Amino acid sequence: MLSRSPVRAGRARLASERGWSLIVVLMILLATTLLSVAAYSAASGDIPLAAGDADSKSAYSAAEAGISYYLFHLNQDPQFWTLCTNVPAPGPGQPSPINQAWNGLGSDPRLWRSLPASSARYTIELLPANGFAQCDPTQPTQSMIDATQGTFRIRSTGRVNGSTRSVVATFRRQTFLDYLYFTDFETLDPVVYQMTNPSQQATLSTLCSQYRRSGRPEPPCTPIYFAPVDQVNGPMHTNDDILTCGSPVFGRSSADAIEIAGPAPGWQNGPCTAGTPNFLGTLKTSSPVLAMPPSNTALKTVPNAAIYTGTTTIKLNSNGTMNVTNAAVGLNNAIKPIPASGVIYDQNGACGVSYNLYQSYNDPAGCADLYVSGTTATSVTLASENDVIVTGNLMTTGAAEIGIVPNNFARVYHPVTNRSGNSCTNAAGTPTNIEIDAAILALQHSFIVDNYFCGAPLGTLTVKGAIAERFRGPVAQGGSSITSGYAKGYTYDDRLRYSMPPYFLSPVVSAWTLARYTEQIPATG
Repeated sequence: MLSRSPVRAGRARLASERGWSLIVVLMILLATTLLSVAAYSAASGDIPLAAGDADSKSAYSAAEAGISYYLFHLNQDPQFWTLCTNVPAPGPGQPSPINQAWNGLGSDPRLWRSLPASSARYTIELLPANGFAQCDPTQPTQSMIDATQGTFRIRSTGRVNGSTRSVVATFRRQTFLDYLYFTDFETLDPVVYQMTNPSQQATLSTLCSQYRRSGRPEPPCTPIYFAPVDQVNGPMHTNDDILTCGSPVFGRSSADAIEIAGPAPGWQNGPCTAGTPNFLGTLKTSSPVLAMPPSNTALKTVPNAAIYTGTTTIKLNSNGTMNVTNAAVGLNNAIKPIPASGVIYDQNGACGVSYNLYQSYNDPAGCADLYVSGTTATSVTLASENDVIVTGNLMTTGAAEIGIVPNNFARVYHPVTNRSGNSCTNAAGTPTNIEIDAAILALQHSFIVDNYFCGAPLGTLTVKGAIAERFRGPVAQGGSSITSGYAKGYTYDDRLRYSMPPYFLSPVVSAWTLARYTEQIPATG
């Protein structure tokens, strides 16, 4: 047998890889172990953060539960808010979670309510308004209801394992401002018929001041139809039902409520173009009737309101002023500041006349005819014991809102000449393609274009806001095309869902709704 030399054997052993594989495997195992330890440490560090995030979310949910608790009781009793903290406990041995407002200083005086089978709990505070320190059950309206907006606020705070979050909720009653279009009666205002016999006029007013479902006779009452070209670009409500021609559009999307107090289907075709209305909004028939206030005299008593008597002309300016003309007090285009309250009220002197179908603008000087136009950056409510007449563009800038609240008619100025029956010529000064940025509320009568039935077409009447009227007022004549007056361009101002012009009036009776809620950062307590 041949044997290798010692030198060759040594070289073979040096070239061999045996032993190195084990070392490499051990090094890989060591690295993997170190990575696992690092990953575990990182995950362990995240556990408190994740738990804290979960507690924070649960605290917010608890705060929302407090809002729901208060809204539930408010729906059960619309006067619940007037009780302040004098409310019944939620159950035996459970304290009421409704407290006066706490400023966060000193020991926490609030009572809390625990959610069932949970470590979460909430407390509710009543946030006073108008400079009051707390809700006063002897004068709840003054201490809780914001005088300009008609709203009240509460704060709900949720807490879970030391995590605390607060939510402020604002409540307001259902209002006419919830709708782009609101009518009490879907018929022509009896005053517009111009009966020469006072007894006939009174009879007609009685006959036509009832809903179609209650037997309103047509004729002699004159129905008004939605034309094929009409579009209601927002939510609407009528205490009556509607007549349609063709396929007018109601609502912008399913988010817009189309509320009709009449029974299903809520609409009928008139003796015109057949078709089916296009309800883009969500149709709800047999809706509750919202009663209109009988007058706007409450606005006359608003502190710091500007009060005028008789025919008055006001042009709003974007710098917070207005130009006022009123012969009764010797004002001729005088520059005045818009009042701090935002309310301008025109009261009657010696008047003694009512609306005339053929409008020539010659009412006695004592009539509260308030002529308005201009642009404002300051919120204002223009109210009249008689009529408010818009003579040109009436517009807002920024966050400003305008209210128009006449006892009788809200009118668009349309002087005419060469009148013969239902024929006439548009006079100089007639506005064309007019824009009105306002919430309009005609308490006893209508929103109407003067002399709407004659003259050449005037373009588009753009209303950005809301229109509420007792009787449906015409703004044009014609069907698929306008022969006189204005084509409608009405669009809802969505800000009106949660805010309103100063001291704007609400329905006589309506439910409270949750207008909005926002988180307060930092939370209270």
